[in-house]
Amino acid sequence: MTTERRHVVLARRYGDVLRVGDGRAAERVVADALAEGMAPEAVQARVIAPAMERIGDLWESGVIGVAEEHLATSISQRVLVRLFDAMTARRPRGHARERVLLAAVEGQRHVLGLQMASDVLEGAGFEVLYLGDDVPVESLRGFVARHGPAVVGLAYGTQDGGGLLLQALQAVHLEAPDARIMLGGRAVPPRLHAAGYPHVRSTMEVVDQVEALLADPPQVPPPGAGILVRDDEDPPIPLEDSEQPDPVVERLARVADEVAHLARTHVRRSAAYRELAFRDPLTHTVDRRVAEHALRRLIAERPAPCGALLLVDLDGFARRNALHGTAVGDDLLRRAAESMAACVGPEDTLARVGGDAFAVVLPGATRTEAVALARRVRGEIAVAVPPLTACVGVALVAGDVRTTFLAADTALCTAKAAGPDRTVVSPPVAAP
Repeated sequence: MTTERRHVVLARRYGDVLRVGDGRAAERVVADALAEGMAPEAVQARVIAPAMERIGDLWESGVIGVAEEHLATSISQRVLVRLFDAMTARRPRGHARERVLLAAVEGQRHVLGLQMASDVLEGAGFEVLYLGDDVPVESLRGFVARHGPAVVGLAYGTQDGGGLLLQALQAVHLEAPDARIMLGGRAVPPRLHAAGYPHVRSTMEVVDQVEALLADPPQVPPPGAGILVRDDEDPPIPLEDSEQPDPVVERLARVADEVAHLARTHVRRSAAYRELAFRDPLTHTVDRRVAEHALRRLIAERPAPCGALLLVDLDGFARRNALHGTAVGDDLLRRAAESMAACVGPEDTLARVGGDAFAVVLPGATRTEAVALARRVRGEIAVAVPPLTACVGVALVAGDVRTTFLAADTALCTAKAAGPDRTVVSPPVAAP
């Protein structure tokens, strides 16, 4: 089965369990998708979003009622928290990236897609201000003025003639002339894209879109309502609910949103605790426990694990640290870690495992690729922290974590004895 076909099957399964309100089955579908290697963003865009669009179409056509639609949304909100947890676990550390404000235009109440975009951007390290649904224009104006976001995303999924969307655009331009604006939702008029406002159609593209906006100058404010509605055409007729909303259903939907918000707060706190527990505060790399966990996951792959472990040790660090003091030594360690971080990829794990010793776990790396990276690491360190150099021990993944670390450490000791500035590769080690 092709990847695309598998996504379609998962989306159909997810939509079917939403129809019957089975939250546990929905969580199992998402767990299966993650177990198959789908990224959380892909699960959002390829599984949850199509299923929720199908639910929306069924509601608009009268096949299901508003209660069933709200229940499906509540289930998806709960599932999205799990995906958000997965995104925050791999979020880049350090200072947050640019500030992004996300809001649904006044009168817009369907914001599941906006919440997905918020989760993805926060997982990518942006500082996200999520205002949610039905944000009045004046409230949006005041919030933008106070917080000065670099990018503003406006959701517009139900047609109202375009007036409120235009007012929201003009409010953002007035209060934050340097802000870039992107739009999302099924009711965004095509002419706005031509006017310079990108239309984000999938959460898988939202990070790239924000980065592209930040690389370009701010958009020119729209000259007037003619961008949205031409003089020779009638404004679109607002969509009306086919049934009056049940106050109890509406209240339960609000409670579900509040619970999802609280769950995300706990996810963020959990991520902060992980940061304190497993990250070296000096170099901002993870510690040995995280490296061992990454190696353990790699070794557990079937049918056969493929990857490598690098152990890196700085030549002459102890002597310079003793001569010049710990402040100089700390600076050397930070610069060395930064130079190594520039060499590794997003799926690799860089950890500080000792005083001046670092480990790099390389999933999928061959012997040739691991040696090439070791040479690059040595070259970057020589440039970043002269006159220091580094020795590297390389070992391919063996039968368990201890055996792999022992092989890499033996190779490192050999390199140090023959060094400085040397790479030694351990011979293949049989599984115990």
